[in-house]
Amino acid sequence: MTKRILMTSALISAMALSQAYAASETPALAAPKLTISGQSNFNAWWFHNDRTVIVPATPFGPGEPCDYIGKGRGYLFTVDDARLKFDITGKTDPGMDYGFTIVVDADTNKQKNIKENYLYFGGSWGKLTMGDVDGVEDTMAFYGGDPLGGTGGFDGNFDRVVNFTTGTVVSPDLVGDTSRSTKIIYHTPRWKGLQAGVSYTPRTQHRGEAATDTLRGKEGDIGTNRKIFDTHSFAGGVNFINKFNNGWELALSGTFIFGEAHSPCKNIGPSNSQIVTTQGLFLAPGNFSFTNKFKNTSAFALGFLNSYKGFEWGGEFGWNGRSHEATRVSYQNANAVTSTAKAKDSWFIDTGLAYNWGATKLSGGYFYGHRKAVAYNAVADNIGNSTSRTHIFTTALDHKLAPGVLVFGEYAHYNMKNNGAPIDGAIANAANNPGTQYFEVRSGKSNAFVLGTKIKF
Repeated sequence: MTKRILMTSALISAMALSQAYAASETPALAAPKLTISGQSNFNAWWFHNDRTVIVPATPFGPGEPCDYIGKGRGYLFTVDDARLKFDITGKTDPGMDYGFTIVVDADTNKQKNIKENYLYFGGSWGKLTMGDVDGVEDTMAFYGGDPLGGTGGFDGNFDRVVNFTTGTVVSPDLVGDTSRSTKIIYHTPRWKGLQAGVSYTPRTQHRGEAATDTLRGKEGDIGTNRKIFDTHSFAGGVNFINKFNNGWELALSGTFIFGEAHSPCKNIGPSNSQIVTTQGLFLAPGNFSFTNKFKNTSAFALGFLNSYKGFEWGGEFGWNGRSHEATRVSYQNANAVTSTAKAKDSWFIDTGLAYNWGATKLSGGYFYGHRKAVAYNAVADNIGNSTSRTHIFTTALDHKLAPGVLVFGEYAHYNMKNNGAPIDGAIANAANNPGTQYFEVRSGKSNAFVLGTKIKF
């Protein structure tokens, strides 16, 4: 008995010493940490839009005038960019970072309010991100919108009140942008200011747990909610950041996207249809037909950002090529003469400049969008190419009242023109839903001014 007691005591002592040694060598890991951040804007808008509405005919007959749709002139209150961000972060004993992030969109106009939801793991080998999050074509790019204040200038919230002309390039996002579709991303460590990243998105119209409809766009979308989408979308980016001894900071970026484009609706129309105006007049006496095939995504952008003694200057050139363009448009006139055409390249440039002094910031930006669209030539009674142009001028004045509290005033002027808008509208209408009889084309000039306040923590 005594022998057993001694053996048991020795075993207990050995276990205690072993645990003490292990504790000294491997300290207990800290529990994951929750961090909450967020922001919200309240904006008051004044705006005026020129407006022209085109109603395409369909296989079911000519459409009806619908010129009351769209934004004309007036004022509006909006709550924009309201969100809460929940970050849960931790660290393993070998030093690997991990966590997950959920961003809640506080837009009361939406039924589904999760904006982002992703997991990540990182260490000396780089960072792996998986889930519903922006791709590297967005997060690694520098552009002219970076210095801009207010709502963000030409990349801000003016879509709340501006009528965009169908078929014009109005966004600094590349065609085929994966947005927050479910994806996997890898970033290399930053080495001497240089970093690279790549992302893969199986399907740009899929997020989270949504079921997949392989014949159309995102499940549940109807009518004009459906968009041309990509499968097997690859995006990549490289950027460089360096701060010189004199205080000048320079950032450069290059990004690209490749993907396989698909129509959101397989059985599209109209086929051999006419396009009529809101006045009930036929745009052309013949018949148009469109293909159900669209060019694959192949787009890239080059950008930069400089900052020096209160000044900020950024810019970008983006090339969309023929990404998501219909492969062919045909027109047969009343004399049975057929002409064919296809939209050609589209591209954009943007720039922004800002000066900061104390708690105040003055900024201004410019965006130009260019596209060779398909247009009807009434003199020759055939179709060919016509240049679509967009000019956007913005300026903003921001002032910080306190840490995280900002007031601002911002103005934007839009000048958009596309002679091929009726055909672009009919193609988009047909690709979205063959049963939809109307497609609005909004064109002309827009002016908008906004006074806003933002709280960010």
